[in-house]
Order: sequence, then C-alpha cells, then structure tokens
Amino acid sequence: MADVLVTGASGFIGSHLVRRSMQEGCRVRALIRQGNVPEWMRQQEVEVVEGDIRDAAAVGRAVAGCDLVFHAAALTSDWGDPREFVDINIGGTRNVAEAALRSRVERLVYVSSYEVFDHAHLERLDESMPFFVRGQLYPDTKIRATETVCEYAAKGLPAAVVYPVWVYGPNDRTLFPLLADSLRKQQMFYWARHARMSMVYIDNLIDMLLLAATHPAASGEAFLVCDGYNLTFEGFCERLAEGIGAQPPGLYLPCSVAYLLASAMEGYACISGSRQRPMLTRQAVTVLSSRALVDTSKARNLLGWKPKVSLDEGFRRTLDWLMAIDPSEWKGK
Repeated sequence: MADVLVTGASGFIGSHLVRRSMQEGCRVRALIRQGNVPEWMRQQEVEVVEGDIRDAAAVGRAVAGCDLVFHAAALTSDWGDPREFVDINIGGTRNVAEAALRSRVERLVYVSSYEVFDHAHLERLDESMPFFVRGQLYPDTKIRATETVCEYAAKGLPAAVVYPVWVYGPNDRTLFPLLADSLRKQQMFYWARHARMSMVYIDNLIDMLLLAATHPAASGEAFLVCDGYNLTFEGFCERLAEGIGAQPPGLYLPCSVAYLLASAMEGYACISGSRQRPMLTRQAVTVLSSRALVDTSKARNLLGWKPKVSLDEGFRRTLDWLMAIDPSEWKGK
C-alpha cells in the first residue's frame, strides 16, 4: 500500500486524485490551505495537512514519509495578482520538488498544462515542442514551474510531467460553467473560425496521472494528455447551448480585435483596481483560438494510456452536474 500526497487536494483535479487513490488502496495525505478542507474529506480516511504551498516547512511536513507525490496545487485562473502566480506556481513547485528530493520519494508527478506550448499557432503539438512565453501570467508561470521540476529531476528526483489540455467534468469551475454563463447572458462571440477544442475528461486524466506515478517507463518523461476527439469551439458551444436552453453565438470578430478588446478590459481592470475577472482576457482569447492537433501517441505507446470515457458520455455527465446547480453559481471563478 503506497503512501500518497496530493497537493491542491481541495481543487478539481486534486479532489479526484484523492478519491481515486483511496479507491486504489493507497494511504492518502492531502495538503490543503487552512480553512479549505472539504467536509467529505474529514469524514474519509484522509490525513489532512493544513498548510500553504508557499510555506516550505508545511510542504516538508506533508511530503515526509510519502512514496508518491502528485503536485496539482496551482493558481489556474486567467486573472489575478502577479505576485501570487509567481509565489504559488513557481515558488510552491520549488518547495514541493525540494521536499520530494530531500525525502527521496519514489516519484513526483507534476500537473503542468498544454498552455506552456504555442497551441494557437502550431498545427500539431507533441512533447518535443519548445515552451512558448507569451506574457500571460498562468502559462508563463507554469513554464517556469515545469522547468523547476526538470531542474530537480536533473539532481536525481524521480519525476514525471503531465500536460493536460482543457480538463472538464462534474465539479469543474472553469470550462463549462464560465462558458455556459456567457452563453446564457448572450455575451459570447467567436474570434477564430473552427478553433480546435482540445479536452480531456477528468477520469481519463486521473488514469493518466496514476500511470505517470507507477509505470516504470514514466520516470523522467513528460506526456501530453488529450481525449483526441475532433471538436471545434463552435461545435462545443452549440452542444452546450442546446444543453442549457440557450442560443449559440452568431457573431465573429477577428482574433486581433478580440485580443485588443481583452487587453483593453484587462487594462481598465488594472487602472480601476478591480479584483474581478474581466469579461474577456488575453489568455481566454488565446486558449479558445487553438489550432494544434495534440499528439498523445507517447502516452498511448509508452504507457498504454487511452481515454475510457467518451466525449458523449463525458459531456452528458458534466451537463447533468451543471444543470443541477443554480445558474447564479456558474460564474464562480
């Protein structure tokens, strides 16, 4: 029975990792910020360490004695305080990698993002592509965090990196709810015709993360993970609009105009001192104008991974969850 630590255990990916690791018979420890511990976790046999990922001492206590570490904690928004992005995404990752190396864990699995690549301009992505710094807080700090994990791997830390595309499923507070809220309010429009909507259902991602933690061939490697269905952003919006009883967008703006509009909204938010996310951000424009076909052959061939939950089934499960909550809660990020 392995002793497993999950950072960011109260988040979308982290909470699914906790549940699944318990189902696999692992002893699970969860690093969660003080006051954020879910009630269900208190009732399960989960050892909770309340602490901040930015606190090296707290991270050290959480890692000590663990065989496997899943580092899922991150500031994943497209808007926020620049210092927090740096301290959490980069500094927090360094704390985890340092503690994992010191404690000689069997493997660290880092949840990175395909946002570290230039998916908006490349036609195809695989793990050999260079990182692409674009002056946006989330992707740029995830690049530096991924590089930090690689630095510690060079020092002898057994580590694997996973680059998920858009992760969706019940309890996600990013993809389905935010887009559904915009569709319901008729605030949505397109800015890139036939953009590729690359997604991975949460259960399929968890399968991949467990393989990255346990498969002998995964150590020292990095893997893109995507369900691989041929879905455009227009097709996604049409499905979602039909599911919530709304109209899909009918307006197209040039991508350059949408990017300038997002820049203006961000600028206004900064000048006005608003902490509220602008209606449109540069990162949102970039990620929803993706062109790249995501090549997951490395994960499939080296580890034997394949998505078990289909697009139709994943969409149905997520839509059922979305429609069961109050629409006022959709825009909760």
